[in-house]
Amino acid sequence: MAMLEINNLTTQFSTENGAVKAVRDVSLYVEKGEVLGIVGESGSGKSQTMFSTMGLLAANGKVVNGSIKLDGKEISPLSFKTNKEYESTMDDIRGNDMAMIFQDPMTFLNPTLKIETQLVEPIINHNPGISKAEAKKRAIELMKKVGIPSPESRISQYPHQFSGGMRQRIIIAIALACNPKVIIADEPTTALDVTIQAQVLDLIASLKDTIDSSIIMITHDLGVVASICDRIAIMYGGKIVETGTAEEIFYNSKHPYTKGLLECIANPEEERKKLHPIPGSPPDLLSVSDECPFVDRCEKAMKICKIKMNEYKKYSETHSCSCWLSHEMASGKGEE
Repeated sequence: MAMLEINNLTTQFSTENGAVKAVRDVSLYVEKGEVLGIVGESGSGKSQTMFSTMGLLAANGKVVNGSIKLDGKEISPLSFKTNKEYESTMDDIRGNDMAMIFQDPMTFLNPTLKIETQLVEPIINHNPGISKAEAKKRAIELMKKVGIPSPESRISQYPHQFSGGMRQRIIIAIALACNPKVIIADEPTTALDVTIQAQVLDLIASLKDTIDSSIIMITHDLGVVASICDRIAIMYGGKIVETGTAEEIFYNSKHPYTKGLLECIANPEEERKKLHPIPGSPPDLLSVSDECPFVDRCEKAMKICKIKMNEYKKYSETHSCSCWLSHEMASGKGEE
């Protein structure tokens, strides 16, 4: 049984111009101890899928369809009789069973509170019987675990006294505080320079082997997930367009969008490789319909792509893709 299973999730946001369909009929899962990467451009729906799962949507956001199961338990807001009942349940789940590593530590951390307060508080909140001294000891152990030097003294410092990379390590420590079943890393290296990015990714990779939690890595860069993720879901225009193991996505990709993302990655083994950006812009999610969301940017688009997306074709137990090029009549060439 999957640790987290999402089926046919649809989320939309109310605006003055109409409903923005940010997440459209998304289905995915992550097994216990597995690392799943969700990859796509900004605005593809990656973060909103996970915010929907954790009940962290903006006030104008709403889950309008779908099932969300955490360790077999249904937690979709649609399954609760009242919003109060849903929020009460999610308050117990957030931080305890599910935790998120946010992309900007200075936005997440309170600049007026010491690191001790921000680490100890969630430990005490989710473990009522624990003493403050025991919680502090646990917090120091977490700081050691994520590679913060001299945690006994640094725990009394404020966020501004830490570098960007160290602040991100604090965020990771907070996420690990209550041994959650699922950890969601929402582009955790975006605000960091390249050297620190590598250190944070190495840390997450090492955690993969030392904790039992499932990890979901959200990113716009396929290169980031190459060595960390067991499986990868490619997302575009609020839809999952392709899923597979890391090997299947990198060496046997099927969707033109996935191939486009791979063409944007520099390969150190190919010194003269020319990068090819994907032309055009992402779709307007105010006006999307049943058509393939990538149709206006796809060099191999056919008339049928303008009408509806193809069903997902399975290439293996782990690899599937929604593209009309896989149809027997297309012959992979994109003729009309």
